[in-house]
Amino acid sequence: MELSTLATRILFADTLEGKLFLPPGGLSALTDRLPGEARAWSAPSRPQALAIASRNQRVKFPHPDNFGDPQMAIRALHTFANHELMAVELMAWALLAYPDAPAPFRAGLTRLIVDEQRHLSLYVDRIAELGATFGDLPVNDHFWRCAPELSTPLKWVCAMNLTFEQGNLDHAPFFEECFQKGGDEESARIMNIIYEDEIHHVGFGARWLEYFRPEHQSSFETYVQNLTFHNEPTRGRGEHFDANARRRAGLDQDFIEAMESTT
Repeated sequence: MELSTLATRILFADTLEGKLFLPPGGLSALTDRLPGEARAWSAPSRPQALAIASRNQRVKFPHPDNFGDPQMAIRALHTFANHELMAVELMAWALLAYPDAPAPFRAGLTRLIVDEQRHLSLYVDRIAELGATFGDLPVNDHFWRCAPELSTPLKWVCAMNLTFEQGNLDHAPFFEECFQKGGDEESARIMNIIYEDEIHHVGFGARWLEYFRPEHQSSFETYVQNLTFHNEPTRGRGEHFDANARRRAGLDQDFIEAMESTT
């Protein structure tokens, strides 16, 4: 199966199973000989239960001190699952949007899709174990809002890998601790899996930031100049800044220090 075919199938699937689709044989069954023409952003298809809700329908994210309450845990996990679903969709779209991107970029992006599908499945299964279904609560379109502005692979990695996913280097350990305090070891375990994978995903962004970076600019300057108006550097960090995770991801020390001082 061609990557463009897989991406189209995922982006416009109207079932959750379709969003999680991989061909028999997995990554080894995929080829990239026919990437097609660059495709402008269009909102993905969704199952009706996961259609984007209006602002007045959305539920408030629970206070982390309340994660011991199964209903509040479900609410938090539902939010995280929606983030993973949007990531799967945006990564599929990126394969369609950047047909001329270097082959290693496209291959790496496909591996990230598989990771995000696995994350989504972990959350969906955990929500079910707690007695609910992904889609029971309203969902937002937070990640999608920046998509029309992501005109280059560099802008894409700055938004996804180096903002949304970099932020998870701080958020995931924090929420892992919150679940542990609430006695929910399984949800805490999932957050640790997400954390470790996000290090690799930020590493993907770090490598391609360096690849596309103009020689006269620092990595942080390039990052900031390629953010969209929907994003700002503060979205790429949490309150408890994990510098070591960023070093493990391959971000340079100047970039890390600039992120840490961002307010």
